[in-house]
This record gives sequence, C-alpha cells and structure tokens, in this order.
Amino acid sequence: MGLPDSVRLKFNGGFERWLFLLDENDCIYKVRFVVQTAVWFNNESDKWHYVSIFPSFIKKYCQPSLNLLEYISCQVGEGENIFRHIDDPEEILDCEDRIVRSIRRIEKECREYNYPALLNSRYVSVYNRPLLVSDKEYTETRRFSTLFSLVSTARQFFGKQHGLLKLVNTVIVL
Repeated sequence: MGLPDSVRLKFNGGFERWLFLLDENDCIYKVRFVVQTAVWFNNESDKWHYVSIFPSFIKKYCQPSLNLLEYISCQVGEGENIFRHIDDPEEILDCEDRIVRSIRRIEKECREYNYPALLNSRYVSVYNRPLLVSDKEYTETRRFSTLFSLVSTARQFFGKQHGLLKLVNTVIVL
C-alpha cells in the first residue's frame, strides 16, 4: 500500500464475497471468501483510514478471478461463445455477460493506461532492452484481444505461461 514503516495497521475483520474460479477440468465453480479489512490512524491528518486488502488474484468488485479471465482471454477466439471453452455444471451463470463485462472493464483500463507499454517500460528499466512485440495477426483473432495482448506481454515479462494477470496485478494494480 506504500505506507511508511511507522504506520501500524490494525486488522479489524473483513467482509464476505463470492468468487468464480476454474478447476483443472475447465469447470466454473464459486467459493465464498473473506476480504481482510484494516485501519490505521494518520497523526498528520488526525483521521482514521480504512482499507480492504484484496489478494492479487482478484480485481476489486469483479466476481470472476483473474486466472479465469486470463484463461478466457487466451482461449476464446473472435465470435466464439465463452461456454465453448468452459463448463458450468452447477449453472452458476445463466449467460456469459458477467464474465464479458468484467473482461471489457479490464480491457478499457488496459487501453486507457496502456498496461502492456507500462510492463515493457519496467522491463527496459531493468534489462535495458524492450520486450518482443506480440504476433499482431494472432492477437487480433482473439475475442478479447486487448487483454490477450496484456497476457502476451506478461508472458515475456515474467517468463511464465499461466497465472500472469495476478502477477501483473502486483506490478500494476488492475
């Protein structure tokens, strides 16, 4: 959170929310979990500050996990239905709109703040060379091409193939 070492957080409970995850068989399931909350007193402003501490695999106010959104952005081609790539045996979702809205919101921010370029600039500042440009032709065949482009950049940045959006969320808050 970028707070100085002198600030002492006091954990004061939490609140529950639902999270959609994907299992190893590409089936969606939901779990209920607790988001930790904390408080600290700022002596300069003479006020209490409250925060919710979300894990890195979660985008605030977004029920699908970042891992689920990453999987969908990498698998679903232009014009394809999301349910062609995932299964919903418990009928958690009645349509793909909840997931699509979440992805579109991240894509809008990704375009607005140019997250792939931010990752690339951080890479350049450390290694003094840019990341490779992704295959534009293949990226454009993805239904969620902006998010896929971010995942492609993150693959080079982190040197991994999966679980990248949660890592991006630690570097650049999604």
